[in-house]
Amino acid sequence: LYEVRYVLDEGHRTLASQPIEVTEPEVTLTAPEKIRAGDSLSITWTGTVSGSDYITIVPMGADEGTRKTHFRVRGKSEDALTAPKQSGLYEVRYVLDEGHRTLARQPVEVLAEDAALQSGATLKAPESAAAGETIEVSWSTSQESADQRITLAHANQAIFTWVSAIKVEGKSPVKITMPDEPGAYELRFLDVSGQKVLARNIIRVK
Repeated sequence: LYEVRYVLDEGHRTLASQPIEVTEPEVTLTAPEKIRAGDSLSITWTGTVSGSDYITIVPMGADEGTRKTHFRVRGKSEDALTAPKQSGLYEVRYVLDEGHRTLARQPVEVLAEDAALQSGATLKAPESAAAGETIEVSWSTSQESADQRITLAHANQAIFTWVSAIKVEGKSPVKITMPDEPGAYELRFLDVSGQKVLARNIIRVK
């Protein structure tokens, strides 16, 4: 609780006053609960206090004011950080530039680079296959929509692009033929109409 006062310069006598309550800023922060090591971590927030404030990702339990990889919030409401290369429990924090106090935080689990990610669906497939081989991919989902697809893409390819795709219709499993070019690929269960990624599995073509 504070008080705004009109004070005479001569004698410093208060002629008028008004009580005012100063409250904590309401800052919210949203980030994925799980992400692979080294992936891009999308973050959104509301309630920016100062453009010089920053968002960082630090190990869970790190001291207040710890700053690793970070960005200034400026006039934005969303941005991205690169997830740490070492798996483990971390925390995304919105930190005041003045005083380095954390106003909002979100726990994030960083998984191994080739870990499967599942959020509303599951995919089961071999971890590796020969170039040109046709494999079976089993799937299940609790979220149905008008356009769901199982896609095969390069591991670093943009999410809603692919090398091949099969629309999810009928029963599991489906058959997918591997590319002729060896390398790291990713099987993805996509809700195209809702623009959501429901599951992701790495597969290596040898």
